[in-house]
Amino acid sequence: MNLTEIKGIGEKTVPKLNKLGIYSSRDLIEFLPTKYWDMTHFSDLDNTRIGDYVLLSGIMATVTKVQYIRRNMNVFKANFITGRRMIVLTWFNAPYLREKVTVGGEYVVWGKLAENNGVLCMSNPSFEAGLSGVRLSGITPIYPTKNIIAQPTMSKFIGAAMAHESFDSIIPAEREEITLKRGYELAHFPSTSSEAEAGRRRLNKERIVAQLFSYKILKQGRSLIKKHYSLPLSALDEAIKSLPYELTPSQKEALNDIYTDLKSGEKMNRLLSGDVGSGKTVVALLAAVYAIKCGYQVAFMAPTEILARQHYKTACDLLGGTGINIGVLTGVCGAQEKKGVKAAVKSGVIDLLIGTHAVIGDKVEFADLGFIVIDELQRFGVRHKSSLENKSENVDVLVMSATPIPRAMALTLQGELKLSALSPRGDMAENISTRLVSDKDLSAVYDFIHKRISVGEQAYIVCPLVEDSEGLERISAKSLYAKLVTGAFKGIPIGLVYSSMKEELKAEVMRRFYEGEIKILVATTVIEVGIDCKSASVMLVLNADCFGLSSLHQLRGRVGRREGLKSYCILHTSLKKESERLESLCNSRDGFEIAQKDADMRGYGDFFGLRQSGGSGWGTINAELIVECREIAEKLYKEDQAKTLKNQL
Repeated sequence: MNLTEIKGIGEKTVPKLNKLGIYSSRDLIEFLPTKYWDMTHFSDLDNTRIGDYVLLSGIMATVTKVQYIRRNMNVFKANFITGRRMIVLTWFNAPYLREKVTVGGEYVVWGKLAENNGVLCMSNPSFEAGLSGVRLSGITPIYPTKNIIAQPTMSKFIGAAMAHESFDSIIPAEREEITLKRGYELAHFPSTSSEAEAGRRRLNKERIVAQLFSYKILKQGRSLIKKHYSLPLSALDEAIKSLPYELTPSQKEALNDIYTDLKSGEKMNRLLSGDVGSGKTVVALLAAVYAIKCGYQVAFMAPTEILARQHYKTACDLLGGTGINIGVLTGVCGAQEKKGVKAAVKSGVIDLLIGTHAVIGDKVEFADLGFIVIDELQRFGVRHKSSLENKSENVDVLVMSATPIPRAMALTLQGELKLSALSPRGDMAENISTRLVSDKDLSAVYDFIHKRISVGEQAYIVCPLVEDSEGLERISAKSLYAKLVTGAFKGIPIGLVYSSMKEELKAEVMRRFYEGEIKILVATTVIEVGIDCKSASVMLVLNADCFGLSSLHQLRGRVGRREGLKSYCILHTSLKKESERLESLCNSRDGFEIAQKDADMRGYGDFFGLRQSGGSGWGTINAELIVECREIAEKLYKEDQAKTLKNQL
């Protein structure tokens, strides 16, 4: 149905809807709310957190006149009494509302609760006269309209579109209590929060089942890989014996998983997950040796220059006596060096190529690429992985991460990405203590860092920003560095690194840190991966509430990298409401478990698209739902196959 056929939508409204990606009645119906305002009951301030939206009933005690602060900026305030509490209400650039607020009047107020110097406050709250809300009541869906179309108007358009749309479901009606149409109704026009949740779950289930069912149909026609991994796993015995330590049971099991995949004849797509010290790199290199012995080239891609060089050194140390030719290719390699490496890869002289994004460049050609390893998967986009895979037909893929991205989690849960999980070696994981601190604790934390440095250890201090940004009350790396060198750590060698620094300067700072010349490294998340400093025992993350759990777990993995060295990960936040989320990291060392929590919060991303996390207004998708949808899709697929077979007979 065309948009102009929907009641209330005229020719002038169509371009506005088009700006929101809405071109049809179906687009309107699938334009779901990003959140809901629950105004079904008044809030209890004693059990409310700063940052929550609240609905309050009370009296306006005082109201100021409209004050014009500067050009295009005016403000008026009111003291609002609710129960025994007073809240300061502030309205910016809304002088027309002043005449609607009367001193001594009874009002219902809705807004986001904040705190300023111990005083509760709200900015630009909604309000209406009376002690019981009429407009401010029930569940109000909030759409991502970008102020192009008013919220009530969008709801009317969607309701009108739904009256004329049909809702065919891939899931048989007898298998669902809620029909697809009812799912949309609950998502757009819920009476309670639980109804909204039920509606979103039903819509997500429809979408995921359809995707999984389609994937099974597409996969049906795939042919087996024309590769020959003819050697037994014992071909690795010599390489394993040359290792400076014995493989752990989980490493042996992971190697066997990879071997089984390679021998199956189907394309391998496996995730190797493991925490600090679990030995992911060794397993990946041994798998590479097996593929090379079977006649194929291997590409090993890392997200940073530092990590790529580190893997190259590790590979040379461990595989030096195996006769395998190893090359390295990164963005900072000289022109002649790049030319020589590319020629050696194309001719097949180089068996194992280790590098950064440079490995997927258009001019990098392999003689016979059969196996690729991608380290720190969360730092690569979906396109990067696909570009490397496309350099050879049916290439086998091994991806590694301590904390898998949400999309990898989803693919693992639906069975399309197999998982091998490694256990930490020795006591390295237990050696890291994680705790949460607030602003008032920072002085004591700095004293603690002083003590660790005095006994020969080193520390990282990570900030969410490179430079200060107006409007963002966050600590930046540059400003903190300037304060620390003249303040809390005056006289102690401090380094500064961030992603936009010149590679040569960044490498020099890191070298000095590795060698112990620099004692404290102030940085952004550029050090999230690829940093292996054995003497670093403290990781302080400032404004930790700005980071996802997976990123924080990765940062925690930069310390505790030497057995027997007690290490500490200290997470700082100024926001009380973030304490619960960050505490979950303090209570868990399992990277896969943390990634699953992160995925449940952020969403699992697209199974077929390019988004690695989040969604488009559909809400988050948890592990339980994916597993349930997989079971439904498998039943539908079997029924479809049986029906097809019956028709052929």
